Amino acid sequence: MRLRILALVALCAWLPPLLARAEGDAPPLPDRNPLRPTGPVAAPVKPPPPPLPGEQPTVPWSEAEIDAARAKCKELLTGDPLDYEVLPPIKEGICGTPAPVLLRAVGTDPKVSIDPPATLSCPMADVLGEWLRDTVQPKAKKLFGSTVAKIQNASSYVCRNRYGGGTTPLSEHALANALDVSEFVLANGERVTVLDDWPKVVEVPPPPAANPNRAPEDKESVAASKHAEDGKTAKPTATKTSAIASAKAEPAPAPSPPPVAKEPEMDREAQFVTYLHEDACRRFGTVLGPEANAAHKNHFHLDMKKRRKGFCE
Repeated sequence: MRLRILALVALCAWLPPLLARAEGDAPPLPDRNPLRPTGPVAAPVKPPPPPLPGEQPTVPWSEAEIDAARAKCKELLTGDPLDYEVLPPIKEGICGTPAPVLLRAVGTDPKVSIDPPATLSCPMADVLGEWLRDTVQPKAKKLFGSTVAKIQNASSYVCRNRYGGGTTPLSEHALANALDVSEFVLANGERVTVLDDWPKVVEVPPPPAANPNRAPEDKESVAASKHAEDGKTAKPTATKTSAIASAKAEPAPAPSPPPVAKEPEMDREAQFVTYLHEDACRRFGTVLGPEANAAHKNHFHLDMKKRRKGFCE
């Protein structure tokens, strides 16, 4: 017994230093992953957003480009009853046009003022003038007995991407190739706006009335179909039998057709704006209105961008 006690005391004195060396002095196990970074891991770097159109490098218009554009303007606008001013070339980043004009009005008698005056390319000013003279004025005269005296310019030249986004494609507004029209003011003082006068959502008709030929529900026959307390099925009563015989004798009427939504009758203002939208689709490359998306609920977007199949909404 004494030997066992001495051995236990010797073991207790020898074990702590051994454990200390095992925990502190033993070398760490080798890292067997050769791709693991040895230093501190850096946080991922988010790439900077792309520069906006006006912040991108600018290449000035050459004299040849300016001369060709001005010659085209003279060809398009000479003889047109347009009140406009020739502006210097615009070059802002990747935005601009070599021969812009400031269009103040179209026509003479009647005259349509553009408020505020619109900075446009000459092709855009030319087609806009045709649309106002040949479509807008005759339709206003027919529907209201008055001509249009002014249109509201919601936006013309602006150096931006579509919808003002940071990564969306370049807008035609950035090339002075587009105009947003939100309101038409008649000579008699009446105002027609795209927001208020575009046709609203179709009316939903009320649900159909109840079928008068449908047999009333027989409570006794319903009760007879339930199980009795002893677990056996109750026998049908005479009322149920007579109801079944009557149903066989009289064929059920055909079901009522589903309700059909009806287009509301359009007033003069709604007829006016819808007709202008439809005709604009035949003249401009792109036309966007309230049915395109929420961003165009209060104006017509008109531009000259040629697309393979056209674009009209």
